[in-house]
Amino acid sequence: MLKKITAAFLVLIVSTLVLCTVVSANGVSLYTTYLYTCSSTLTISGTTATCLSKATGYYGETTKITISQTLQKKTSSGDWEYVDSWSETDDGYIGSATNYKYNLSNGTYRLKSVFTVYAGNNSETIEKCSFEKTVKKQ
Repeated sequence: MLKKITAAFLVLIVSTLVLCTVVSANGVSLYTTYLYTCSSTLTISGTTATCLSKATGYYGETTKITISQTLQKKTSSGDWEYVDSWSETDDGYIGSATNYKYNLSNGTYRLKSVFTVYAGNNSETIEKCSFEKTVKKQ
């Protein structure tokens, strides 16, 4: 029983690390320089998706945050296909974007959020995906 709990805990940790990666000029890192926290949240109500992405940088350091959202649907082969996308830029150290997609078909969806965080001329890009949500029409 303890082995199963330990294995489940390790899967949860690895999944969390995979869902949020930082891409910089020097390669991939799990540490951020200009971003304090970020989130990518997908909510499904009936056949309507609410896509919410939030980012908070460091006061006095982060100067701008660009958020690119992509709603994706899982294919029968397990890949993710494009459904819709949006982009927004916020000056300062706080950024958020909320968008909606109506009349979704049956299937499994996720929100992929890409945050580009600036400190003057320097930047880093962070990608985070929401948990998967399912649409089932009655």
